Amino acid sequence: MKRVLALILSFVQIAFAGATSVHWRDLGPIIQGKEVMVRLTDGTRLKGTASLDADSLVVTNARGRESVPRNAIREVRVTRKTGYKWRVIATALGAGAGAALSYPILAETHNEGSSRFDGAAAALIGGLAALGFWAGWRTDRTIETITILPD
Repeated sequence: MKRVLALILSFVQIAFAGATSVHWRDLGPIIQGKEVMVRLTDGTRLKGTASLDADSLVVTNARGRESVPRNAIREVRVTRKTGYKWRVIATALGAGAGAALSYPILAETHNEGSSRFDGAAAALIGGLAALGFWAGWRTDRTIETITILPD
């Protein structure tokens, strides 16, 4: 069980690796129409869909369109979804681990005619499956940090 968790956590760490530095003129194709998180020089963060103007980055979100001047941007993070493979694998691993941990307890208690631990077993299986889904979801995403170089 410890090895499985270590493997899942290592995949999560790999998913977060990624940093790029680009010039302003090369930023457009990378972020156009994608979900971004923009960190400004004053510490504010904006999330939304990005588009690029000549001297500003436009972030569209639930609050509307916000134009951010080029010199106010510290970094841009682009989130890309790479599929669903690890969500399926990690969910199955979590549910399987929960079942493997629950089976000996349930076998012993049902042998004695009691069903007191059925709810706890279901919660253990569901909880580990949910934990596996979360770890897989994090692994199926890549976050690329983009720093804008001066021209």
